[in-house]
Amino acid sequence: MLVGLSGANYAIIRTVIARIASVTFAFMILLTLAASAPAADWDRGVAYYKKSDFARALVEFQDIVRERPDVAGAWYYIGLCQFKLNRYKQVQPPMSRAIDLLEAQSPDSPDIDGAWYTIGFSYFVLEDYSKAVEPLKRYVELTSRAGRPIDAAAERALGRSYFYLERYDDALPLLSLSRSSSQQSQSDSGAVATQAKENSQDVYYVGAIYYKRGDDDHAIEALDRALQAGPPEPAVPAVMDMLAASLMRKAKASGSKAYWLRAAQVGEKLQQVRDDLKSADIVGRAYLGAGSFDKAVAPLEKIARAKTDDGQAWMYYGIALSRSGMSRKAMEALEMSVQLAPDLVPALNELGYVYENDKQYQQALRIYEKAYAAGGSTDASLKQSIDRVRALASER
Repeated sequence: MLVGLSGANYAIIRTVIARIASVTFAFMILLTLAASAPAADWDRGVAYYKKSDFARALVEFQDIVRERPDVAGAWYYIGLCQFKLNRYKQVQPPMSRAIDLLEAQSPDSPDIDGAWYTIGFSYFVLEDYSKAVEPLKRYVELTSRAGRPIDAAAERALGRSYFYLERYDDALPLLSLSRSSSQQSQSDSGAVATQAKENSQDVYYVGAIYYKRGDDDHAIEALDRALQAGPPEPAVPAVMDMLAASLMRKAKASGSKAYWLRAAQVGEKLQQVRDDLKSADIVGRAYLGAGSFDKAVAPLEKIARAKTDDGQAWMYYGIALSRSGMSRKAMEALEMSVQLAPDLVPALNELGYVYENDKQYQQALRIYEKAYAAGGSTDASLKQSIDRVRALASER
């Protein structure tokens, strides 16, 4: 799972918990009384539930099913009480029993949809996404078939469950929906704002899917939109990491300086949120790719000093120094690089270039020849460097 993504689920879980708590299930009250359940127990259970005293309500409904195990409403309320008591692992058994009874007694009841809904969200809260998929899918299918409004939270949770299971083809259609909060009045500004925030978080998941697939054009578009909308704070670094990586991949593929510079800008914003080696690496490599070598020096030095045994880190630092005209420091950094990684051809090539510019032709020749051999003696550009420096050395 990508770091930070699970933070985007908190709002949807809070919304669903509040929604489940407000259900009265008037239909099942009639069903229960018709089944001659103990009316006093039922009334007490419902009263406790409405007062949010879920533990006492649970006891009353459990008493009912011990006497009358065929009362669907009591089983339903048992599942709801377990959900509200945060006993999510205990939601499925009573809800499944309620579904079985309702399918036999009243197969068109909308409460069957609601039971699947509650089971699905109990697994979603537990982050058991493989078990959340089927009940959420059943809820969506049944509700749609009956022509009833589908709760956007269920579609969203189903899409995110597919995401975490890496079922991206199933996730994308659900996460790409543009929802207008059909469950809420448009005059309810709080509900509309919540829906808009959830929609923006869906864009975040869509961007992550495109990023993981290597579809950088769509990833950049979606992740940019997610950042503009303001993702949950724990998710911001993950969004920026993916956006910067997509921009740098796009820059390499297109040769566009603009993408390198955009990646550097994202990296600098990331440093304001999370100033660590990873953000420094983004800034340094992006400026290096853009040819802004002087701006690449400081972040790449930070990485090299922290990773003293990493030949590649010293190579990037050395290249930035070399192209910034700091030859002596570049030599030191690149010598460190080739000591740590003797066959790292780009480091050898750059070190040869530095020695050549410093008119140390014998040193340059030695390094170029080593680079040529390390690369399998097939690099025509290195062969030209060898011939050029050999001629210069012979003139001295």
